[in-house]
Amino acid sequence: MAIYSLIKHIIEGGLDSNVILRISIITIVAIIVKLILEAAANLMMHTAAFKTMQQLRMKVITHISKLNMGFFNHKGKGNIKTALFDDIGRLENFMAHNILELTNAIFVPIMLFILLLIIQPILAITLLIPGMLAIILPMRKMKAFPELTDRFTMTLGKLNSSIAEMVSTIKVLKMFKITAKKFKGYTDSVENYNDCLKCMAKVSCGPIAVTVVLLDASFLFILPVGGLLLLNGKISSSIFILFALLSICFYNALFSLMNIRMGFMELTSGMIHVQEILNIKPLIDGNEIIYRDDIKEVRFNNVSFAYDKKEVLKNINIQLKPNSIKAFVGTSGAGKSTAGQLLGKFWKVTKGSIKINGVNINNLKEESLMDLTAFVFQQVFLLEDSIYENISMGSGATMEEVKKAAKATYIHDFIMSLPKQYDTKVGSSGVKLSGGQKQRIAIARAILKDAPIVVLDEATSFSDIENERKIQKALESLLKDKITIMIAHRLHTIKNADNIVVFENGKILETGTHEELIQTHGSYRRMWNIYKKAN
Repeated sequence: MAIYSLIKHIIEGGLDSNVILRISIITIVAIIVKLILEAAANLMMHTAAFKTMQQLRMKVITHISKLNMGFFNHKGKGNIKTALFDDIGRLENFMAHNILELTNAIFVPIMLFILLLIIQPILAITLLIPGMLAIILPMRKMKAFPELTDRFTMTLGKLNSSIAEMVSTIKVLKMFKITAKKFKGYTDSVENYNDCLKCMAKVSCGPIAVTVVLLDASFLFILPVGGLLLLNGKISSSIFILFALLSICFYNALFSLMNIRMGFMELTSGMIHVQEILNIKPLIDGNEIIYRDDIKEVRFNNVSFAYDKKEVLKNINIQLKPNSIKAFVGTSGAGKSTAGQLLGKFWKVTKGSIKINGVNINNLKEESLMDLTAFVFQQVFLLEDSIYENISMGSGATMEEVKKAAKATYIHDFIMSLPKQYDTKVGSSGVKLSGGQKQRIAIARAILKDAPIVVLDEATSFSDIENERKIQKALESLLKDKITIMIAHRLHTIKNADNIVVFENGKILETGTHEELIQTHGSYRRMWNIYKKAN
């Protein structure tokens, strides 16, 4: 209105210092009020966006932590990263920035149109024509855009997965002189991602061009109609100029609305991706509790397990008692590691049951099952934290308790030689540890946890001969009175096991002690002879 008043006084006369002062004060006050309101609105929206992003990420992480291991094999790190960072990041960006823009893009054209409709209905309706065409005409072409944004989310996830895979295997790739161009998984992902972007560009370029041309040429609609009304004395020159100026604001707001609409389509696709993860049913938590000092036996009853419709284990029957070591051996892919992981409910058995003290592990509270079991894997994961935290793992153990566990795995002297000792940071941003050192820290974790059921999956595979002997002695102390599963390729490490279970093609082929199996001339004996020759 201040602009209109200024134009009117300039054209129709009566412009003096008082008018200029009044208009200047109104303009300054309006600008100050706008600054205050925009600052407050931006602060509120950013705060709400950051809070929503944090809550949603925590919700997804909490949900993912309850899913079985098959989910991670199926989805891959890239898809999980896309959902947690890219998709939820779009929501944060939309809330922090686009909601305010969306409010302006909706209400500014409406308020302007109502105002102009009151001033001059014919010109107001004329103003509306190019805006409506700019919205309606591109719609048909943009129908394919939501499908493309879904494809974009999927290809981005695969690209992230292939990048993670390439980085984790970079040593092998360099050894075999495989460049990024020759790494098929990466090149295919990049090509699919680029193809998707090209398709999105082809679909959106035409509608965007139509919108831009119609909105930029909108003055061509106002000019002839306004000119005729001006010549016939229906409107004044000030009204004509006011319409011309406000039409720019009107169409800029409509153009912002079109951009926000495309961003909203991408956001919707991302939120569908996040919701798909949240819709995956977690393993049902039971309500029964077994106390760690009351473990009498573990039984695998006709256990079968299939992954992606491929049967991995078939009718497995095993009984485990305290103060005994059961070794699982077999060729790669025989199912021995899967059998051990089923005990931790990493996957749900397809048929049969696994019972502790006669209670199906599916009926146990997850917290109780985790309290009863300790796992030491071949691939050890270290937190980006101190050695103390990596051994205690949030258990609240004292420094003396952590040191005692470290001494049992012969890693204490090495830790004490470090500048900050147990406060030394490890991981990618800290001190680099060898494979054997990482494994000894993992075994120290298990010693500290003191769970009655222990699963060791190639727990000494990175140790040299001297340290392996020391760890074997430490394990003898750790495994006393416990139910133990030792999964091994290095057959000499399980020679003294109370019972050896030989797996082949997902089935139990034979069982017995080392001496008994050597006498049977079966699969174990063949494996032992091959192993002795190789070593």
